[in-house]
Amino acid sequence: MEIASLPGLGIGLVQDGRLAWEHYAGVADTGTNARVSATTLFPAASLGKPVFASAVLQLGDEGRIDLDRPLFDYLPEERPAGDRERRITTRHVLSHSSGFSNWRQDAAEPFASRFEPGTKFRYSGEGYYLLQRCVERITKTGTEAFMQERMGRWGMKTSTYLWRADAMERLAQGHSFFRDNEPPSRSYWDFNARVFELMQKSGKPAADWRHEQTLDAAKQMRRDLTAQSMRPNVASGLFTTVQDYAAFLGRLARPPGDAADLRPATYAEMLNGRIRVNSMQRWGLGFGLESSVPEAQPEYLWQWGDNGGGIWKNFTLVHPASGSAIVAFSNGTYGMRVIQRIVNEATGRDLAAFVWVG
Repeated sequence: MEIASLPGLGIGLVQDGRLAWEHYAGVADTGTNARVSATTLFPAASLGKPVFASAVLQLGDEGRIDLDRPLFDYLPEERPAGDRERRITTRHVLSHSSGFSNWRQDAAEPFASRFEPGTKFRYSGEGYYLLQRCVERITKTGTEAFMQERMGRWGMKTSTYLWRADAMERLAQGHSFFRDNEPPSRSYWDFNARVFELMQKSGKPAADWRHEQTLDAAKQMRRDLTAQSMRPNVASGLFTTVQDYAAFLGRLARPPGDAADLRPATYAEMLNGRIRVNSMQRWGLGFGLESSVPEAQPEYLWQWGDNGGGIWKNFTLVHPASGSAIVAFSNGTYGMRVIQRIVNEATGRDLAAFVWVG
């Protein structure tokens, strides 16, 4: 950590479906020297995607969402660029094969795909946010309310895709190596905090707010928002702890029939590797998948997280065959280099995922 100028780190190891070991090192904020601990809230970045994906797959098991129904059927007011885009489904979004860019730079742009859905891999947070809006239409409630109910099943007691009143005191602040890891500016979180304040004053429970209400709030603050900036945001906006995320991984790593409360066939499809990324990796429904030899059956589920211009670096890995998993959160530019060494030590393997992520 000293060599990498990494201020703080949190690690959780899951075995037999439970948190077997946790470790915290360094500080959450170089300005206050608050130590990283079990109560530290980490911005999970893209590690929020598999949690949401698992909740969506539960909806599918319950018959409340058709994974093969075009998403724009749920959002008739939106503007897909053409017929190709009108064929994009939940399966395409979860496997990053929609063809959407990671994020549109202008909310007025039509939704455009680079290729026929389901034929190639292209990582897309925009697709996840579009699916989030579809889930709001289906459940007739806010994303936060929906996810709180699902996360509660998995023991994620303190996590949120929205904000918390005590967030500023508990957050692992991000630190940039290129700014000498100086005490971070808390203005980074101003929009989150201000929207949360408007929600609380509105008389409507904050968890019930949907995309449309948040968009109206942004207009009140004279902010023009793309999907990337919206809150809550399942693609990049999860705040969680090591213990909470390990609780989710514990459910996911259990044998089929109990894994994340999914039907065995659904869990098997999550591990199926629908879309080829390269010779060692595929993407399933919600997770990246990695094999130990080229073009072989995947053995690991994984996801990385990178937010704030690269000042939070996170990684999770699940090994279903042994019912084990690991999660590591960090709050500095070179955190992934430290995490790679941790995961190498835990698995005895030099994972191709770290070469691909860079």
